[in-house]
Amino acid sequence: MILTGKTISPGLARGVTRVIDARGMLEAALSVAPAGTQQGEVERLHAAIGRAGVELDRLQRQLAVRLDAGDVAIFESHAGLLRDPKFIGRVEHEIRAASRSAEAAVSRVVSELRAAFLANPAPLLHDKAADILDIGRRLLRCLSASLQPDVVLEHGSVVIAPALTPSQLVRYVHHGIVAVVTETCGPKSHTAILARGLGIPLITGIPSVCELIPQGTEAIVDAATASIAFNLSDEERSAFQAAFQQQVAAITDEEETPAEAAVTDDGVQIRVLLNISDAVEAHEIDRLGADGVGLFRTEFAYMDRDWWPTEEEIYASYRIVSDLLGNRELNIRLVDFGAEKCPPYSDIPLGRNPSLGLRGIRLLLQREDIMLPQVRAVARLARERPVTLLLPMLDTLDTLEATIERVCRAVGCASREQFPFRLGAMIEVPSAALQAGEILPRVDSLSIGLNDLTQYLLAADRDDEFVERYHDAMQPAVLRLLGQVVAAATAAGKPLTICGELAGDPKLTGLLLALGIRRLSVARSSYRGVVNSVRRLSLRSMEGIGAEIASQSTAAAVRKYVSERFR
Repeated sequence: MILTGKTISPGLARGVTRVIDARGMLEAALSVAPAGTQQGEVERLHAAIGRAGVELDRLQRQLAVRLDAGDVAIFESHAGLLRDPKFIGRVEHEIRAASRSAEAAVSRVVSELRAAFLANPAPLLHDKAADILDIGRRLLRCLSASLQPDVVLEHGSVVIAPALTPSQLVRYVHHGIVAVVTETCGPKSHTAILARGLGIPLITGIPSVCELIPQGTEAIVDAATASIAFNLSDEERSAFQAAFQQQVAAITDEEETPAEAAVTDDGVQIRVLLNISDAVEAHEIDRLGADGVGLFRTEFAYMDRDWWPTEEEIYASYRIVSDLLGNRELNIRLVDFGAEKCPPYSDIPLGRNPSLGLRGIRLLLQREDIMLPQVRAVARLARERPVTLLLPMLDTLDTLEATIERVCRAVGCASREQFPFRLGAMIEVPSAALQAGEILPRVDSLSIGLNDLTQYLLAADRDDEFVERYHDAMQPAVLRLLGQVVAAATAAGKPLTICGELAGDPKLTGLLLALGIRRLSVARSSYRGVVNSVRRLSLRSMEGIGAEIASQSTAAAVRKYVSERFR
């Protein structure tokens, strides 16, 4: 049988299906506990309380060296609630008397206590309402850890799921999965970008895929046709083997072909760098001949862990990447947590609209326990080699000044000029793009995260399939704002790099060069195509084209102009 969707990440793979239906797990978690299982639910509750206690103990020890005793005491009060026999007794009563699951019992008791605290006019009790909500969320997260699906991910697994978060994908890749099939996945989502960077075939857009594909069956995922075939016949297996051998031969030929320099037809050097998420991807730099790492997405290294890494662990991982790069350029972005990118053990609040909430540098300024170890690790590396520290999701000059002050304290500098590393700003928020000229005197470089900049400028969630067609970086408004930032960086004489899916599309390389961009950071799968495109182009023949592109009134007109001009 063959099911067809749409391709998110290219590739061809064969493996055994592993169905991970998160919705079914959630329904089980919120259901009434079957008769006779109340004792099991009570035992699950106490196991989760134990895990939550260990988390809080770790958190207190980690924060004790960075915060005042009074601030750390907040978490001691949380731990005290976990030991409170009245609280535990109420949850147990809900399990035994109402036959509720442990999750449902925790949710009910926490909701009742919180409502009672909020109804009291005393401000102190309002604070307790926040505490009870926080501990309730922690307990529910620890309970969900005991509800992992009865699926063993092994080397060669094809993951079938309604959707995957970036952290899930990172964990699954470390188990050796070969492909992913989902119901939903935005083509510009972080999960999609990560899959392409890791070389994992991913197809999406197949409704009820978890019900249609059986567990543990052999399957072939072919992103070229956006299909998954299962219940395979002998003919299908033979066809796969032939196609797979052709793919391997093509990859081998490409790897054995010497990398060419990214120089235009009229002799202008264009710097083409790689986006990486870990040291494994950094191995590709030398083979491809890339100019270095334009964007090191450091947050993904936090995903496949049980707890926050120490400064020493962070430094060691960056040192590995540095050794692989040699003298090549290295740009390290501070962790961009928030939205769908959060470690499984974190207590980062998502808020009502995570993409517009506490994420990027806003979050880090409130969570020095996350920010400072990474800043210090980068500072140590910078004393051994040149490195740029990128600030994610910078929004205003006020935020930049606050960040500089915080970094000065972290690395023992009296001023910005004494930083051991270069400082770069990620331009992903329209307000920062509009203030680029004022930001540039305080930083050494800019990097444009075009996926997020497009999302915020056009009010179109990059992860929402229902507004996918509205998230279009070819809209004139996006290109005009991009042109403003390029002009500001050029006037300041400072490097500007563009990241995002547009940078990795060889058909659009001419557009970016015409707009004045000379530095591109792309996924490894896009590198050769972009370099080949650069080598076919001549900057002399592009005079005035950038203005022509920006003068178009619609995305369709931009596409038509670009396709005709850069055939």
